[in-house]
Amino acid sequence: MSASLKSLNSVVPGETWTSFLTVFLSSWLAVWLYAALHNQYLIRIAPEHFTVWHYRIPFTQNHTLLGVLYAGGASISPGGILGALLYVAGRLFNRPRLSARQLVLSTAWVWLAVETCALATGLIVWRTHRGIYPADWYPDQSLGLLITQTIQITAYSSGAVFSIILLIWTWHRRKNIQADDEVSGGGPVLRLP
Repeated sequence: MSASLKSLNSVVPGETWTSFLTVFLSSWLAVWLYAALHNQYLIRIAPEHFTVWHYRIPFTQNHTLLGVLYAGGASISPGGILGALLYVAGRLFNRPRLSARQLVLSTAWVWLAVETCALATGLIVWRTHRGIYPADWYPDQSLGLLITQTIQITAYSSGAVFSIILLIWTWHRRKNIQADDEVSGGGPVLRLP
């Protein structure tokens, strides 16, 4: 391993670039996977959401592939930021560290909460035939686009909120582990049952 890759351990004892990259890249890939699956039903509700109202991907019009490709681009920033902050909240500072695996798997709670909110708002729009956000947030007033745009706005905004909740919960969970360890005399690494 090169000197630059080993340098994280000299700055943060016990940490390596491998642990950082595992959390960072795996969190981004987890968000990409979620977004790709999410896009699969959106593009089938209103294909024009992606084929007309997004930039054109020149080499395909295949709906499945478009959903995956748009998810890749849309997940880089949210997934990367979540991964970096989750690494900080779960592994740095003077508290017991959570494993990279625990941190990445915890993102599933964000996906579940986001998708629940997104589907609930989409269902409301489907039933009422009216958007729930300001009219100028919708590219047009067709039912398909009202549904998909509502779902997307809800997914992005609730994704930010639930990610912040996950970060706070992760940090707080480490604090509680430290308190439990001091009482029981346990070690510094959390192990799940």
